Amino acid sequence: MSIPEIPVVYHHKGILVINKPAGLASQPTRDDSPNVFDILQARYPYVGLHHRLDRPASGLLLLCTDKRWNRSISAGFQQHTIQRQYWIACFGNVPDQGTWTFPIHGKKAKTHFHTQMRQHGYSSLHVNLETGRKHQIRMHAHKAGFPILGDRRYGGSVARLCKRLALHAKRLSFVHPATQEECVIEAPVPSALSYLLSR
Repeated sequence: MSIPEIPVVYHHKGILVINKPAGLASQPTRDDSPNVFDILQARYPYVGLHHRLDRPASGLLLLCTDKRWNRSISAGFQQHTIQRQYWIACFGNVPDQGTWTFPIHGKKAKTHFHTQMRQHGYSSLHVNLETGRKHQIRMHAHKAGFPILGDRRYGGSVARLCKRLALHAKRLSFVHPATQEECVIEAPVPSALSYLLSR
């Protein structure tokens, strides 16, 4: 089985940011398929994984290669001082901006969105999470009536409109625990997705 290429976007003093390809799991799965954690563990002496992206999604993942920063990074995610922005393409004309607050698995969940473009009955959005529930963006978009293109779990017939899930983690901002430097890292939306609204 070939090992997927994982582009490193940033690596400095024990903080690593990679651009996860679509179709690659973030952590080990029951089917024993390749995953980010195992691949990076073979590359670095230590890897700490603090958040995940769904297998069909792409984009930025932040990890530690120095265990001294685990507590700081974990607190950053819990206290929302680490900011994550996602790009999605949905079916329907989404309002200019708003917040989806549908509970997920009985727990509170908040997803803030700003619509970037509407065209041909589709919308592209920038999304920020206030909570981090499993499949939160996908479930909120579905419950709001704007399923994400290519979503084979929640999208229904909309899944056929795109070969892959139209969800990309495009921006991360955080304070580096070693240098106290403000870091803002971006990964452009893949061309396989950015063409969607211009077809």
